[in-house]
Amino acid sequence: MFQNLYDMIIVNEDTLSKIKAMCANRKGPIIFCPTHRSYVDFMILSVVLFFYNMEVPHICAGEDFLGIAGVVHLLRASGAFFMRRTFRGDPLYKAVFHEYVTQLCTDKMCLEFFVEGTRSRTNKMLPAKFGFLSIINNCYFDRKIEEATFVPVTLNYTKVFEDESFPNELRGE
Repeated sequence: MFQNLYDMIIVNEDTLSKIKAMCANRKGPIIFCPTHRSYVDFMILSVVLFFYNMEVPHICAGEDFLGIAGVVHLLRASGAFFMRRTFRGDPLYKAVFHEYVTQLCTDKMCLEFFVEGTRSRTNKMLPAKFGFLSIINNCYFDRKIEEATFVPVTLNYTKVFEDESFPNELRGE
């Protein structure tokens, strides 16, 4: 799929080899925090890690992807789990979600989440959302994990996949 979408994907291999060594010696979860410019962001980090023989992360995706036929199956098969935009009014969902993420952390899994919470349509960074981050912090401060390592990841495009749909999205379509 990526061979048809992109002419090339450039990877900083020196940094990736350091991350690979860090993953092999981790004492807690590794949390990849990529920028979010395109729907493809969910998969591109996983593909790069897969091709470099590294563990593919569990991806925290927004629940709005549950309604997209085909995409939801592809994401789930790639290790994605889905998060509601808000937990208000549903304490059971909040408790189950927190416990699931806590278990992933105590199992020292690789995770991926987007600090911005949603895709930037302007190609500029959005303000951070702290809900998922607070779950991981609580794991650490409650001494459920020894450490958590955050790996910032920048994904840049000369042209994003959905470039032509942006104007329609900004109009609410």
